Amino acid sequence: MIAKTRIKEVLIVFLVLFLSLPAFAQNGKALKQDVKTDLVYLSSDFLAGRESGKKGARMAAEYIAHRFKQMGLEPMGTDETWFHEFEFNFYPDPRSKENPEPRNGRNVVGFLDNGAENTIVIGAHYDHLGMGVGGSRHTGEPEIHNGADDNASGVASMLNLAARLKAGKATNNNYLFIGVSAEELGLIGSKAYAEDPTIELGKVNYMLNMDMVGRL
Repeated sequence: MIAKTRIKEVLIVFLVLFLSLPAFAQNGKALKQDVKTDLVYLSSDFLAGRESGKKGARMAAEYIAHRFKQMGLEPMGTDETWFHEFEFNFYPDPRSKENPEPRNGRNVVGFLDNGAENTIVIGAHYDHLGMGVGGSRHTGEPEIHNGADDNASGVASMLNLAARLKAGKATNNNYLFIGVSAEELGLIGSKAYAEDPTIELGKVNYMLNMDMVGRL
């Protein structure tokens, strides 16, 4: 069983790397395929539910950064990286606020600079519930909560918009794309970015939040 699981994980990674080659990013059909690839990878068992501060979430962040770089966006995290990192406490029981576990969160930030005065922010949270130990209505044994709609669908849509805007002619605004972490734990990642932004928020026109768009 373990061997089969490992083979499945390797095949998923190979599929993602193959379908994400830059040559595929030049037409509408390729962009549609990219959405499927992004969604399949982010919601796969390989990422174990993308729990904030855990390995699966870090892998998701690295994947989003890879996609931003592939499109030709500029890194707009901290210290000229793709990542805007922050510290937070994870509580096994959010209602009691006891036994806090220090964790590290990562927002992923890419920028499309059109030389405009103002910026539009397009974001989506990429974290989910991991094994469902906290915040889940699941009552059985812990198991992977894949979060295909919440919110791999939103991240895939954000990445699709980023690719289209990069290749298009909508240049009246700059665009900041941000994959947000620790949303499920109380909007922690977005609050961290608002408190320590990497662009001037006074020049932001508005933000589009892509959240659970898979059921429209």
